[in-house]
Amino acid sequence: MSRNKYPEETVNLILDVSQRLFIEKGYDNTTIQDIIDELGGLTKGAIYHHFSSKQDILDAVIERLFAKNTLSASWRKIQSDTGITGGEKLKRMLAAALTDEQEQQFRKLGVHLQNMPQMLSDLVLRSVNDIAPNAFEPVIEEGVRDGSLSVMFQKQAAEAVSLIANIWINPLVFPVDNEELKAKFEFICGITKSIGLDISDIYPLLDKMNSDINL
Repeated sequence: MSRNKYPEETVNLILDVSQRLFIEKGYDNTTIQDIIDELGGLTKGAIYHHFSSKQDILDAVIERLFAKNTLSASWRKIQSDTGITGGEKLKRMLAAALTDEQEQQFRKLGVHLQNMPQMLSDLVLRSVNDIAPNAFEPVIEEGVRDGSLSVMFQKQAAEAVSLIANIWINPLVFPVDNEELKAKFEFICGITKSIGLDISDIYPLLDKMNSDINL
């Protein structure tokens, strides 16, 4: 395959192989030569034509995973469910955040966003400017209308929930052990109960979340 004639296909092939190896072997244990050996004919020069380093490849893998945005798709499906209350939708959206396939891929890659300040900054801004108004605020407003939630400051509540879900309990931002993760979740349970939402029944998902972190 010519990298000059089909650059996009070449890049995608490199990223596909690299992502699989990073997950199977771990980022630190994967070498550029390992990637070359799995590429079926591409040379080291072909890789360095597109990527300056192994870290550059990892950054591109992460950006591609972010672009797929599987969590947003899950949330949209929950939002469109006319058979449940706004409070139940909020609960299911938080549960989806704990079990999202995309974030599991990040955990398997050993990604820590503290080491990627631009991506972390983008996530913080996206949490407030995009996710809060488009994902959480509509279901909180719906919950207030149907009586399943009691929230006075709906916009601010949506921003707080978004930052908690995407930043504070996100192990890609703040790696924690299982005890600390559960302590954070118990604190969140107390907050959500104050607005009429009991999310304690999604507590078991933390064990799955923690097992993914430690893969």
